[in-house]
Amino acid sequence: MPDFQIDTAAKRAKLPARKNPYWTKIAGGRGGVSLGYRRIEGAPGSWVAKIVVAGKRVEERIGAADDENAAVGDALPYRQAVAAALEWSRWKQSAVAEAKKSAQPNNLTVTQAVEDYAEARVARAPKAGAITRGRLRSYVLDDTAFAGLALAKLRATDIEAWRRRLPKRLAPTTENRILNDLRAALNAACERHRRNLPPFLRDEIRVGTRARPAASNARKQVLPYDDVRRIVDAAFAVDPDGDFGRLVMLAAATGARFCQLAAMRVEHVQAEFGRVLVPTASKGRAARPKPPIAVPLAPDILERLSPAFENRATKDALLERWAYRRTGPFQWTKERRRPWRAAYEIEKLWSAALAHAGAPKRTVMYALRHSSIVRGLRAGLPIRLVAAAHDTSVEMIEAHYSAFIIDATEDLARRAAISFAEAAE
Repeated sequence: MPDFQIDTAAKRAKLPARKNPYWTKIAGGRGGVSLGYRRIEGAPGSWVAKIVVAGKRVEERIGAADDENAAVGDALPYRQAVAAALEWSRWKQSAVAEAKKSAQPNNLTVTQAVEDYAEARVARAPKAGAITRGRLRSYVLDDTAFAGLALAKLRATDIEAWRRRLPKRLAPTTENRILNDLRAALNAACERHRRNLPPFLRDEIRVGTRARPAASNARKQVLPYDDVRRIVDAAFAVDPDGDFGRLVMLAAATGARFCQLAAMRVEHVQAEFGRVLVPTASKGRAARPKPPIAVPLAPDILERLSPAFENRATKDALLERWAYRRTGPFQWTKERRRPWRAAYEIEKLWSAALAHAGAPKRTVMYALRHSSIVRGLRAGLPIRLVAAAHDTSVEMIEAHYSAFIIDATEDLARRAAISFAEAAE
């Protein structure tokens, strides 16, 4: 685009009025500073400055031109307009550079990484996300010395120093839960800003957030077959509608988590094949959901489960319960059927079932999952198959059920042991 002669009022007067300014370069090459003169029909002319910053064209009016019809004392001669345009360009470049600097991932802190992660968790799962956010605020963000650290300069020693400042009363499992949340938050920030953060940062996070050794409670929560059967029968006894009984029975038969059972639909029951399809838990960041897990069921369990799937729409929730409406002081009336939602809904019924079955009060419903996993190991099933059937990893099975793996593999090995004793005559 050619430069126009706009340095005198006489030259500018010869230019036709138009909306687009007449430009002339005053500094730099392509994308440098340009001064423009705009005159619309019936209006006095004005000076416009233009610059390209970060690939974006920026224009701004900087004052009136000293044309013949310009207001006295308000108009700028050409030289003053050039000076004003150059000053404006320096200010604009400085402002953009400052904004860019503040947005650089090198200035990201642990606080920003944690808050971004918490916001994403709440958006994905409001209830669970709110719990995670509260935990991170209490134990991470409240430690301002750690929360204010720049992410690019974070080292494993910084994380370990923060861990030493955590309250001593925290149980190992609680501390590990906090570490899992923090690790997920920091890794998410690493992935989002991977081009600008140090490549070794992930290793620093991994080392600094290693889990604290915790004694597994799998052995003391494993229930004998007779205890499992009594608890299932008791669950049916304490709820005449059978809703809670079917929930507990499926938990015992499949070893599934509460969230997996609550997600089951009528279509997940394949009675003709003697099995159910258990949805996988909503955990991790898999790009696509994993297929449901096929778990075989005994005929008597399918028969007891039949009221939940016979003559019902395939997309309906398989396990439902009654919702109650308050009709007076201490008076509640059944209102409608709805799916099980939160794990706390089972607390009263679970306590009643334990009392009815004569089981220890501290027995948790998760013990049914422990028992299912151990039952598979003791039956000699491959560890990989047991892990897949329970929607977990081989590493988790080995870490928490190693004692039962040793027992099971020893029994298998004993069958192949050679003996040199003479055969009895």
